[in-house]
Amino acid sequence: MTRTPRVNDLRKIASDLRHRVQAGLSRKTAAYVGAGLAIAGVAGTSVAAALSGTEANKAEAVNKAAAVNKAAPAKKAAPAKHRDESWATVRTVVARRTDQKPTKGPLPAHDQLTPVATTGPQSYMAITPARYQDAKTIVRQAIDTHMGLRSAVIAVATSMQESTLLNLKYGTSGSLGLFQQRPSFGWGTAAQIENPTHATDAFLKALHSYQAQNPDWAHQPLWQAAQGVQASGFPTAYAKWESQAANLVATVSKHLV
Repeated sequence: MTRTPRVNDLRKIASDLRHRVQAGLSRKTAAYVGAGLAIAGVAGTSVAAALSGTEANKAEAVNKAAAVNKAAPAKKAAPAKHRDESWATVRTVVARRTDQKPTKGPLPAHDQLTPVATTGPQSYMAITPARYQDAKTIVRQAIDTHMGLRSAVIAVATSMQESTLLNLKYGTSGSLGLFQQRPSFGWGTAAQIENPTHATDAFLKALHSYQAQNPDWAHQPLWQAAQGVQASGFPTAYAKWESQAANLVATVSKHLV
């Protein structure tokens, strides 16, 4: 491995080159030599000046070159400023938009992402641009209708289970859209259900009814509230998406609040 020249080596090199300059080494060649030394970590222009200038300039330039090598390492760049508001601020803003009056101290359960422990093993899916946009629609509607962050997590997890968070144009027994809702069950027309905003509002309206009948809903497992709306044949299936749904809601809401 090539050794990096030390200060004493460089002084010797500069001294040898001065004699070569006096012997006929051109200024242009000296400049090239200085540039080569710069690649090795030495101030090339200072060395070049030492080779071609007066005796006083030579000594001064060599000293400067040595000083460069002894200089302290550059300071680390200051970290970039955060563009998004802190999560604490986001939670507080969302809490003020809910139906209940904000209180001092910890946020109430309905304004927390995960007020209770997750149930069972967790699963994950790739969040494509289309899935992100659908999640964004769900979170925006949950905030705008004063439902709170926990409701947003329930809705996103439900959609992840029902449609892999995609606005599907098909489904079992005529089910459609983000939540696989059926026109025959009063969720709206096929065209309405295929509109993500309408489908989300319909789900949140049904979730709100469930919450009104179950005041302790925010302390229940996520799957229980989701099942209260969906009446699925696999009630606990929603539970496995809770962790990713919570992370997704946190990410999306920072850009909405």
